[in-house]
Amino acid sequence: MSQILHPGDVVRARRRTWRVREIRLHDASRVVSLTGIGPNASQCELLTPFDVVELVPAPSTTPRRVGAAQWRHAARHLVARSGVHGLLRAAVGADIDILPHQLEPVVSVLRGAGCRVLLADDVGLGKTIQACLLIAELRARGMADRVIVLTPAGLRDQWRHELISRFHVDTTIADFRAVRQCRATLPPEVNPWATWTVAIASIDYVKRPEALRAVLGTTWDMVIVDEAHHVANDGDRRRAAAALASRAGYVVLVTATPHTGSSPAFLSLCSLGSHDDRLLVFRRTRQALASSLRRRLHRLHIHSSRSERQMLARLKTFADAVHAEQGNLGRDAWIALALLHKRAHSSPHALRLSVMRRLERLAGVTSEAQLWLPLDDPGETSDDEAPDWHAALGLADSTQERRLLESIADSAALAELAESKVRVLLRLLRRVREPVIVFTEYRDTLAWLSSRVQEPCVLLHGGLSRVERRAALDSFVAGTTRLLLATDAAAEGLNLHHACRTVVNLELPWNPMRLEQRIGRVDRIGQRRTVHAFHLVSADTGEQQLLQDLRSRIAHARAEIGAPDPLDGALDESSVDAIRSDSADVAAEVRRLALARTLRTDEVHHTRPLICTAHNPRTRARLAGRTLSLWERVVCDGREQIVASLVVGAFAHSDPVLLSRCRDVVGATSEDWEAAATASSRAFTDAGLRRATAIADDIAINSTSPHQPGLFDRRADFALAALQAAHADAVAAQSERLNLLRLSADVVAREPRLRLLLEP
Repeated sequence: MSQILHPGDVVRARRRTWRVREIRLHDASRVVSLTGIGPNASQCELLTPFDVVELVPAPSTTPRRVGAAQWRHAARHLVARSGVHGLLRAAVGADIDILPHQLEPVVSVLRGAGCRVLLADDVGLGKTIQACLLIAELRARGMADRVIVLTPAGLRDQWRHELISRFHVDTTIADFRAVRQCRATLPPEVNPWATWTVAIASIDYVKRPEALRAVLGTTWDMVIVDEAHHVANDGDRRRAAAALASRAGYVVLVTATPHTGSSPAFLSLCSLGSHDDRLLVFRRTRQALASSLRRRLHRLHIHSSRSERQMLARLKTFADAVHAEQGNLGRDAWIALALLHKRAHSSPHALRLSVMRRLERLAGVTSEAQLWLPLDDPGETSDDEAPDWHAALGLADSTQERRLLESIADSAALAELAESKVRVLLRLLRRVREPVIVFTEYRDTLAWLSSRVQEPCVLLHGGLSRVERRAALDSFVAGTTRLLLATDAAAEGLNLHHACRTVVNLELPWNPMRLEQRIGRVDRIGQRRTVHAFHLVSADTGEQQLLQDLRSRIAHARAEIGAPDPLDGALDESSVDAIRSDSADVAAEVRRLALARTLRTDEVHHTRPLICTAHNPRTRARLAGRTLSLWERVVCDGREQIVASLVVGAFAHSDPVLLSRCRDVVGATSEDWEAAATASSRAFTDAGLRRATAIADDIAINSTSPHQPGLFDRRADFALAALQAAHADAVAAQSERLNLLRLSADVVAREPRLRLLLEP
C-alpha cells in the first residue's frame, strides 16, 4: 500500500466504501480496522499489502449545509471526545459508575507513572472494576492486544462477566476443556493459548508444568494476578506468576490483603514482575473514601462444655507425649500439632475424623484413593480439605499412640453431642431473621454443620465444580435459601452484598486478613445496610491465645500499610492521612467523563465541514451577526492513532480567506494544549519503552543454557532446539513491542481542521 492512511479517511476495499477506524503496524504489514459507511455499517479488519485498500480522494472542503438536528448531533460528538492525552475512552461507554478512586490507577498509568500496579484497596471498593478498566483502556490504545488474567478458579466466571457486560471485552475461560477443544481444531504446531486475545485462567491450572509451558509459549502484553497474596510466598503459584509477569509490558496485582503480618511476604509480592521499575500502589480504605456505611463487629466469647474441655485436655496429653519423646520439637512436628489444635477449634467432628484416619492407618487399613487424571474436574481448590497426618506425630510405641488417640476420639464423639459453638450459632440464626453466611475453615466441619442446623442451607466449598458452585450461589442470591455455609473458597471475590449483610465466623483463622476477606463478601460498594460480623471465640481454650496473636499481626500490618482491623474495626488516623489522595487529573477526568456521557452520541462521519443556520432567537442574539466556527486540533502518534483532540470555537466569516486566518489564530491559541498533550503522550510511551527495553535485555542475558548431548538418543538436542525456538519467539515479540512503542512515541500535532459552522 503506497498511500498513507489516517483514522477517519474514506477508502475503497473489497468493492465497498469504508472509513478507517484504526491502523496497527506489524513489521512490513498493517492491520487496518474499517467501519462500513451506510445505514447497515459493518466492521472488518484487513491486512495490507495482502488486501488492497485505496484512499478515496478527499471531497471538497466547501461546507455542506445540514439541518439543526444533524448539526447539534455532530457538535455533541465533537465536544464529547475533546480533551488532553490520557482521557479515558472505554470508560465513556462502560456500564460503571464514575467513582474518582476507581479512575486513579488508569489515569496514573496513562500519564506514564509506571507499568506495574498494585491495587490493594479495602475489600469491596471495586478493585476488579479498576483492573478491567485498565485492560479496556490499554486495549483501546493497542497496547494490550493479548491479556491473561490469573485468578482463583471460583472467580473466573465473575471476571468474564465483568469484562463482557461492563466493558464489552470478549474473553475466554482457559481451562483444560478449552485447551482440549482448541487442540482438536488446530494444527499440531499451533499453541492454543496464542489464539486467545483475553484469557482468564486459574492460577492452580496454569502452575501445572504441562500448562505453564504452553502459556509461556506465547507473549502476553498484560498480566493480571487476582488475589495476588496467594503468590507472595515461594511455591509453584509464585513461580508461574513471576515467569509470566517478568515478560509482560503491564502487570496488575489485585488483592485486598497485601500484608498479612509478614514483611518478607509483602516485599515478595511487591517485587513480582519487577525489572527495577516503579510499582504504583493504590491502597484506599473506607474511612479515607468517607464511606457512609459502617460495620459492626461482635465477638461472642463462648464457654466450652465439659466434654469439649476433656477433649482438649486429652489432645494436650498426646502433644506432651510427642514433645517428651522428641525433645525440642522440629518445625514439622510443631506445625502438625498446631494443625490438630486448629481442627479441634473448628469442631470436635473435624478432630475426630483426623484421629480416626490415623487409627485406621495404625490398624493397617488403607483407603484406595482414585488417582487424579488431567481430564478430571478436580473442583475449585483443595485448601479446605483436612490436612494429612504428619509422620512427625508418630510415637515409637504404637500401642501408647493408639491408646492416646482412641481417648481423643472418644472424647471428641461426646463433645459432638453438645457442641457449644453450634448451640450459640443456632440461637443466633433464630434471632437473625434474614440471610446469613457462616464461614468455617474445613470442609469436614462444613458437612457436619449442615447436619446440625435446623433449616435448609446451601454449601459452598472447594470441592464443587463450576456448575455446582454457580447453582449454590444462585440459590442463595435468589433468596431460595437464606443460609449459606461456606469455607474460604467463598471468601474471595464474590459479590453477595445485594443478598446479605451478616457474616458469622465459626472459628478464627490463622491469617487475620481471611477475616477481612470473609466480611468483604457483604461489605462492598452497593451495600445499603449496616454490615454485621460475628466472631465465635471459645473463651477458655487456646483460641484466646490465637486471638492475641491475630491482634499482634494486625497491628504490624496496620503500622506498615494501614491495613484494616477485622477484629475491632479500627484504623489509625495517621494511616488515613497517608493514603488519602486528591488528584487534580482525576477530578478533571471525572468532570470530563460526566460531560462526555451526557453528550455521547453515535459516531458522526463527515469529511466536509457542516454549516447550519441558527433559528433560535437567543442563539441569533448571541451570534450578533457573526459566524461561529468550531475547529478540531488533534495530536497523532507514529501509528497514525489520535492520542488527543481539542475543540476550539472562534467567531469568523465563511469567507475562505478569513477562515484561513482563523485557522492560524486557533493554532496559536492551542499551543499550550499541544505541548501538554505531547508531553503526556510521550511520558506514557517512555514508561512502556523503559520496561520493554529491560525485558529485552533480560531475555538476551538468559539466552544461554547448559546443554549435555545424550549418549544414546537426541532428546537433549530436541529439548535444546525447542528452548532456542521459544527464545527466538520471545526476542521477536519484544522486538515487535519495542517497534510499536517507538512509533507511538513519535507524536505530531496536526493543523486545526474546520468541522462546524453556525450562521446567524
